Amino acid sequence: MSKVFTNATLVLPDRLLKDGWLLEQNGKIAGYGPGTPPEADETVDCGGLYLSPGFIDVHCHGGGGGSFGRLELEQHVTAMKLHLRHGTTSMTPTPSTGKAEDIRKLAEIKAEIDKREDLPHHLGYFLEGPYTQPHPDMKLGDVKPPVLTPELYAEAVEAAKGVVNRWMAAPELEGGMAFGRALRAAGITGCMGHSNATFAQVEEAMRNGYSCVVHLYSVMSTVTRDMGFRRGGLVEAGLLLDDLDVEIICDGCHLPPELIRLAVKCKGYDRLMLVSDCGPLGGFPDGEYEADFGMAKLKVFIEDGVCKPPARNCFLGSVATGDRLVRTVYKQAGIPLWGAVRMATKTPARHCGFAGVKGEITLGADADLICFDDDIQVSRVYLMGRSVDIQA
Repeated sequence: MSKVFTNATLVLPDRLLKDGWLLEQNGKIAGYGPGTPPEADETVDCGGLYLSPGFIDVHCHGGGGGSFGRLELEQHVTAMKLHLRHGTTSMTPTPSTGKAEDIRKLAEIKAEIDKREDLPHHLGYFLEGPYTQPHPDMKLGDVKPPVLTPELYAEAVEAAKGVVNRWMAAPELEGGMAFGRALRAAGITGCMGHSNATFAQVEEAMRNGYSCVVHLYSVMSTVTRDMGFRRGGLVEAGLLLDDLDVEIICDGCHLPPELIRLAVKCKGYDRLMLVSDCGPLGGFPDGEYEADFGMAKLKVFIEDGVCKPPARNCFLGSVATGDRLVRTVYKQAGIPLWGAVRMATKTPARHCGFAGVKGEITLGADADLICFDDDIQVSRVYLMGRSVDIQA
């Protein structure tokens, strides 16, 4: 069976192609171009909308009331459906655990999700922690950073093979470099975040398996002074070191437009990934809630477009979805639409090991496609060429 999409502006990795068409066959992109479309079994008129690869979110904790921190299938399904409605067709759901038994349960949940055709593609989990520095803005008492020993993490890393795609740690922790090497040996991408690493420690971490900076600017070291001598931190390393991939939370709250533009100027479209860092309350209106992040239930407030603790002294993740990320970068930061989409599609696909398979309009790629208008309002979603009811 084949399907041809017509009357669309195609969002390609390097430009917009107006008056375009795209041919899908057996779930794959079989052709695209301007001019007269080819014959197909079915024709879909896009009505002049943009036809884009579906968004890929590599850092998301939940949404719609569902939490990836809960080891329950329905919690994960609820969250994934919320993000699918807003154009995310692939993701790395993000719990925080270092326990082998939890990871084995996550493997069971992923296996069930992989059987379904009505959810975003599960690219493997992203574990954000727990091997990190204590959050400086949270009142956690006398919490000391963990010491990473093989006895602590070896069983969990073994269980994570083929289940976990990415894993974050603070590499400067005692044993952090060895942990990075263990991740690399297991085929898991090592990420740095919630960290006080110096620039030199980041360079060392890159030699020991780490290759990504998680939510740049947020909960990480920056310029410090030691007896008058300034030194860079993880922020500066993420901006300067070309081989590092970098996440940025583009909900319009975590980062102002100037910091988004600075990151784009330093890294380019091929090393930056737009992420939501969305919590369980993604998609909820302003108000007071009790949110279940998997580790504990917390009283939170949604206001000013973001999730806050009662003290309102920091953010507790976001409530953003993929469309909002692209809209912020395009409309507020002034990045070309194709560039904003590239950072939400092709770059995270390559980062997760799916280059040429997902995240771009190219021959042979999966036909995960979305239609949206110039305000990035998503109206249609296709998974492997199949239309998905995003109202369900």
